[in-house]
Amino acid sequence: MNKHVKKFIFTSVITTVVALIVSGVAWGVYAMITSLSTPPTIPAQVVITRQGYSGGLTPADGTSDGTADGVTVPSDGDSQKIGVMDRKELFYTFLLFGIDNSNNADVIIVGAVDIPSHDVFLVSVPRDTLVDVPRRLRKPVGAYSAGRVGGGGHEGGVEQMYSDVQSLFGFRPDFYISVQTQAFVRIVDAVGGVKVNVPFPMRYDDPFDNLHINIPAGEQTLSGEKALHFARYRQANEGYRAVTDYERIKNQQQILRSIFDELLTPQTITRVPELINIYADHVRTNMELAEMLWFAGQLSDLREGTFSAYTIPTGETIRAGWYEVVDAEALLELINSTVNPFEQEITMDMVRIINE
Repeated sequence: MNKHVKKFIFTSVITTVVALIVSGVAWGVYAMITSLSTPPTIPAQVVITRQGYSGGLTPADGTSDGTADGVTVPSDGDSQKIGVMDRKELFYTFLLFGIDNSNNADVIIVGAVDIPSHDVFLVSVPRDTLVDVPRRLRKPVGAYSAGRVGGGGHEGGVEQMYSDVQSLFGFRPDFYISVQTQAFVRIVDAVGGVKVNVPFPMRYDDPFDNLHINIPAGEQTLSGEKALHFARYRQANEGYRAVTDYERIKNQQQILRSIFDELLTPQTITRVPELINIYADHVRTNMELAEMLWFAGQLSDLREGTFSAYTIPTGETIRAGWYEVVDAEALLELINSTVNPFEQEITMDMVRIINE
């Protein structure tokens, strides 16, 4: 079936169900639909391999070995089998990334949902993190674009994102969700804005990018456009304070937490039709319809758990090309206490991290 036809059918069916729910006629229909949906099937055991590339530290000119940008996922012949790992029951992992107008992955997050404990974990990956891949720009910010340039289109970009993330985390997330910048603005507006605490006045004007940020300090509810400005803010006009990439990530996490809180409120049901339209226009994922319905049915239970957000720990900064070097031991400790989907711990031989 043509993918456009499938998307039309998906949007039409869900919108019809939601319309019935909102009208008060079909909470029973909703219960029936969600009961027919099933949790995603994940293999109980997974064979773990370690991709074999290692290019050492980035030279002073910020390039690797001159390898052209493009799809650089190592072949199976370059992989080393580590062993077999047992999966945690009803524990699902996600790769979430936002794509800007230049096809750069401006926001990169590895997340996990622990259904039995109702906990949600997010680990943000700084866009300038040094990753062990044979690419000129050895940062995850360029992974999606590199995969597309290599001739793989969207699928190639996703595979390159997976490769970069797996080199750092030691596993391939179960699902990916890619979100275009335009979706962010529409999602925030759809949930009625987001409540944030702006730590200080933010002012930045970039006429070349048609970007004009002007946000006062204090607790406030931001519209979609203002929330995007808050999430993007890093450089500042003279007399105003700029922020580091880590402070920028904290701002993004604050917005995500606020969106998550809004989605768990009862009034969200009236907003679902607009959220479905946003999904159809700007979001791509490998989740099936039944799986999405099942996860949607878990939202009310997630209010009983915790929502925790972290950032990959780094140490040294390589100023030539501006790379953030990962603190490998601290990262493994973070992974094993949050997003690790296995019963066993992820170990150093399962990752490829340049940290010396």
